Amino acid sequence: MAADAGLADAVSDLVTLYEVLQEEAEEAEHRQEPDYVPDFLGPNFNRDHWRNLQFRLSVAAEGVRAHPWLHDWARPALTRAAAHVERRCEEQRTLIDTATLERAAVALQQREQSTEQAAQLWQAWRQREDWGFTTSPDYAYYDKDARLHPPRAGIAGRSTATAEVSVRLPPIGPDGDGFRLVEPLSMWEIAALAAYKTTADWAAGVITLVAPPVVVQELLCPARGLDVTPRAACAGRTPQPPAAS
Repeated sequence: MAADAGLADAVSDLVTLYEVLQEEAEEAEHRQEPDYVPDFLGPNFNRDHWRNLQFRLSVAAEGVRAHPWLHDWARPALTRAAAHVERRCEEQRTLIDTATLERAAVALQQREQSTEQAAQLWQAWRQREDWGFTTSPDYAYYDKDARLHPPRAGIAGRSTATAEVSVRLPPIGPDGDGFRLVEPLSMWEIAALAAYKTTADWAAGVITLVAPPVVVQELLCPARGLDVTPRAACAGRTPQPPAAS
């Protein structure tokens, strides 16, 4: 029975992924209309939409790994989903002001809280009962709307030094009552991942970042509880510019 339940879950997750892909196909059709306005530029843009896609992809891929004979059937959907996640992430990337992102990282590292206090605050936020970001410790330093302009080139005084890390994305999961899905990442974390991503295995949920040291240091903060692995030093490297939308 347990094996049958696992297979049923895997098939259900694939069906859900197909439904999400259908929504993406409908959005692609809308792009052909003369008066089309990209939803990522609209007032109701779901800024972490790539996370929703990535989570559905990751869950479906996990089910396929547990039932390899599903792979040939599921592969086209998994490939399409990964492409859509990449596009959505790049779309968000074009909206992020990295100068604001980096200033927020500096301010976050100067906050007057012990690691233990910060960890308790993060835990309370992740078990919140609402969808708002206003209870996130990041909110005071990086407002969810503080990313309306693309990165500006040639800003005086900014360091070109960078560090490389790999980040394993946490799953979107139920809240304390187990009734709904909750995004465990803050808007600052989501923005940092999108802004400095160089490569990604979306199905496995692993992103490689090349970011300024101040951003990497904040991502490595123990209070955040992120699964971050430092990689080889890459001082002097500059993150790749966003791909053309």
